[in-house]
Amino acid sequence: MSIDVANIAKLSDGGSSEPQIQGRLDVCRKWGIPEGSKVLEIGCGQGDCTLVIAYVVGDQGHVTAIDPAPLDYGAPMTLGEAQDRLKQCHIGDRITFHQSNLEAFLASSASESLYDYAVFAHSIWYLPSAGVLQEMLAALQGRTKHLLIAEYSLNIRGDMAALPHMLAAISQAEFNSRDDALDRNDNIQTIMSPQTITQLASQTGWTLQNEEIVDSPEKKEDGKWEVSRVLSKAYRARSGSSGDAARQAFANDLIFAVEESMRALEPSQVPRTLPTWIGSWV
Repeated sequence: MSIDVANIAKLSDGGSSEPQIQGRLDVCRKWGIPEGSKVLEIGCGQGDCTLVIAYVVGDQGHVTAIDPAPLDYGAPMTLGEAQDRLKQCHIGDRITFHQSNLEAFLASSASESLYDYAVFAHSIWYLPSAGVLQEMLAALQGRTKHLLIAEYSLNIRGDMAALPHMLAAISQAEFNSRDDALDRNDNIQTIMSPQTITQLASQTGWTLQNEEIVDSPEKKEDGKWEVSRVLSKAYRARSGSSGDAARQAFANDLIFAVEESMRALEPSQVPRTLPTWIGSWV
């Protein structure tokens, strides 16, 4: 199927850039989701990947997209605004959004008894812990034929421009691992390596079929967003506001490491978004 990235981005009405859509499309093509599939997307956010999957599955397929976040969360466009715009586009009838966590959704009458694919597309680092992911993977057993996961790799693959993104992710995960410091405004609540995710999937009965790395498009913005957050005045101010002295010092040193990694770039360079690791299971 030929897909025009620019046209898909236009459907989001400013909610998604072409590099964001291209990144999602690159992942979906590697997954090979066929037309006519019923897909459950977990942690859909504003719907970047939802929209791409809706294109991929065609008019005989459907995407059920769930996310527990408040509909007024997000900027410059909230989740509710972005999702409403996608529903109004010409393939909006291929998409159903639900504000729900996975456990509640699977127990509800809105859930299908069996999906062809369950998808986590850059939503795992939003979870509070590996234990939560393990429970979710166990709950999907018997409810989907295939499990598909895409998350950033903790491997810059020799690209120093991606190092600031990785360090910024580690910084946010360190801060939010403190019991008294969790900040839901951070995109990243924890980080899990491909090895950890694969182990959790195996422990919950999933069999790995394929895994590979997909490079991010040049102008994909996630790296820039995460670095900007960590280097913001608000983030610096809170870095020493909780936890013991040793953890405060470590938090400050991580911010310093992000600064140093940025200084290593050429003046015209911006942080490169990390490569994406993808896996598929049955």
